[in-house]
Amino acid sequence: MKRRHAQQAISEDEQIARYAYVLGNVPASVADKAYAAAFSRLSTSQRQEIVGRLASQLPFAPQEAASVDPEAFAMLMRDLRSRDAFVRVEGAGAFAAAFVASPPIAAYFSVGAGSVTIDQQPPWLHELAGHETAPIDSGRRHNSKGVDTGMW
Repeated sequence: MKRRHAQQAISEDEQIARYAYVLGNVPASVADKAYAAAFSRLSTSQRQEIVGRLASQLPFAPQEAASVDPEAFAMLMRDLRSRDAFVRVEGAGAFAAAFVASPPIAAYFSVGAGSVTIDQQPPWLHELAGHETAPIDSGRRHNSKGVDTGMW
């Protein structure tokens, strides 16, 4: 029987750290889809608010389409200055959590190329991908027959 741990609140710093981890482990095309998916879940006012907060941190003004169009927002977030500014704006943790939990990220780690390395990923990513890890048995002798050396 699978035992689930009780859900604990995740701090904003941890949400940002998870976002950075995932962002560093997925291709740009998957990140673009995840940005668009997370952004599309926001209301129009929330979209304008997050782009406005980003604009106040950036040395350039984002295109107006970035505040309404999820694909335009994803293109904005391709810029490293935008990503750097994003982690410093108020409320970034909630959006970062939506990015990490988005369907494109879950698909990448459950059935996409990321599924190949899922055993090396952190446990919270296993949960996201619906991956059950086998308990580690430390190679105990009783779990494997091994080579019979009694004949030598």
